[in-house]
Amino acid sequence: MESRQIAPSSRSGLQTALDVIVAPKAAFLALREVPTWGWAFLVAAVLAVVGSIVTGPAIGHAMATEMPAKLAASPQFAQMPADQRDAAIARTVGFFVTFAKFSFIIVIVGILVSGLIQALIMLIANAIGKGDGNFKKFWALSINVSVVGSGVASIVLMIIVLIRGADSFNSTVDIAGSVPSLALVAPGAGKTLATFLGTINIFNIWTAVLLAMGMGTVARIPRGVAVTFAVLMLVAAAGFAASGQR
Repeated sequence: MESRQIAPSSRSGLQTALDVIVAPKAAFLALREVPTWGWAFLVAAVLAVVGSIVTGPAIGHAMATEMPAKLAASPQFAQMPADQRDAAIARTVGFFVTFAKFSFIIVIVGILVSGLIQALIMLIANAIGKGDGNFKKFWALSINVSVVGSGVASIVLMIIVLIRGADSFNSTVDIAGSVPSLALVAPGAGKTLATFLGTINIFNIWTAVLLAMGMGTVARIPRGVAVTFAVLMLVAAAGFAASGQR
């Protein structure tokens, strides 16, 4: 009876994408039968782009605030004469502030790249756990879960920025830390640790839970293996984000 309810003739890819938020078990059962991802990508991309456009000024302000001192302390700029250094720093900061206005392009590419990486990692989990998944199923799972990890997360961050105001963010760590995360347990942490903990926020944890559930349902990977690899992907993403603060 349950398999008939999720048959491709009675269930659209859009419904599956939305069910990832409200009824993930049903969504994953559907993806096991028909691994659709087009609607999920569209929903995630639209939400992420809207959120990125609105939060762009906050990112630009954060960069303009924190980058001059950081660049001035770097060996490349510190050795320059003062006037040349100041001009070079201004050009560099201006470039990145302008670049922040077009971050929505990176967001779209990021969904696809993340989907590819996660699908490959889940293939490894599939081999270890002796599941019955394949790349197509894991790709679809990752893109559908991005509705939460990229789409919903971007909209919530957008709302936070609108409430606080773009000028209230003086660093990229401030932006990342505005979403409830493990950074709340270490308010005095340095930038590297704060970024690591800030990346482990409610939406990335939610994403990890969904991926673990999805691996079990879509590919019948044992729960222990699925949870382990979902946690590894979460920690690896946090480590990658933190490495940019060094």
